[in-house]
Amino acid sequence: MQTIENKRAIPATPLIVVVTAYLIFVVLGFPDGMLGVAWPSMMTEFGVQNAQMGTMLLAATIGFLLTSFNTGRLIRRFGVATLLTASSVVRAMGLLGIALAPQWALLVGAAFIFGVGSGAIDGGMNTFFAMRVRSPRLMNWLHASFGLGATIAPIMLTALFGLGIAWRWGYVIVALLQLAMGLVVFLRAGDWRMEITEEETQAPATRRRTRATLSRPIVWVNIAIFFFYAGIEVTAGNWSYSVFTETRSVSPDLAGLMTGLYWGSFTVGRFFFGVVANRFAVIATIRAMAVTGIVAAALFAWNPVNWVGFAGLLILGFALAPVFPLLMTATPQRLGNADANNAIGFQVAAASFGIGVLPGLAGALADRIGLEIVGPFMVAGLIVVAVLHEVAVRHHRE
Repeated sequence: MQTIENKRAIPATPLIVVVTAYLIFVVLGFPDGMLGVAWPSMMTEFGVQNAQMGTMLLAATIGFLLTSFNTGRLIRRFGVATLLTASSVVRAMGLLGIALAPQWALLVGAAFIFGVGSGAIDGGMNTFFAMRVRSPRLMNWLHASFGLGATIAPIMLTALFGLGIAWRWGYVIVALLQLAMGLVVFLRAGDWRMEITEEETQAPATRRRTRATLSRPIVWVNIAIFFFYAGIEVTAGNWSYSVFTETRSVSPDLAGLMTGLYWGSFTVGRFFFGVVANRFAVIATIRAMAVTGIVAAALFAWNPVNWVGFAGLLILGFALAPVFPLLMTATPQRLGNADANNAIGFQVAAASFGIGVLPGLAGALADRIGLEIVGPFMVAGLIVVAVLHEVAVRHHRE
């Protein structure tokens, strides 16, 4: 790790590494985009209820937490290239397990394996970009690549359904793509080194222990922000298809398209903010997007006519787009280099935990109250994000 003042000493990241990273994040985003469209078929096939989506997501989250929470330790022991290669194989095995599972319990087990691989990829790549690449623009584009995968996936799966092909084949396709990405990293392993400068070598105390990082209250505030932000982001993607088709009389084809366009607006937002990231202050941008997101979620919940709900969903995707990458890129500045390596892993883990808990909680509420509770649920979650961000800003200034 290097100080911000010393960032000019960081060697330029090879273009092949950046392109590979983006492709890996495209593949990383596919399952998030597919699940909402695949879920009604999964429910019918396995005889489960909406709340059981939470069981699947929670299993994946537990696996994700095991690796993402220990990202700094894993990188120091194995290196980024080995971590990404091995985790690509593990994630592919989990995806194939989901595709081939004959019973719900086996699918949940495969989701756990999938989560183990996903956590290492997500945590490893975010750490690499925050500590080696150090570019808000490239970080936004990295996460835009995730959104691109999440955008393509529901459209792809809807097209497969139209051809009479089962949801399982979507997961097989993504598994094969994941293996291909692992092979590319393996063949170019030398390009993924995290160089250490002479200054850093002479200051071994710059890395802090996990317990010391977790002792800082501001770290926990940031963990909470990532928990609620990521949970609401995926709640919108996972449940909008069901809301549109089951309570708003929207055709499956149009609902699948709108779900894809939600992720599409999310992706466009990340590409846009990647272009303008260096022109606007991080705090002001996040504040503006938090307020916009609350209004957009309220439009989705209100839905006097379907086009208003559609518009709210698309605006929501755009508003949420820059929050994760901007907060992640700013972690070394906000927390200091000594804690950043650990904290980035914690934040990625918290985001995964939010993805595992909040969409499942929304599903449980939908079983009790009805699917229209999803909109107000998202509004409440985004208000929490906005409040927590203000707490973090105040702490940082003090």
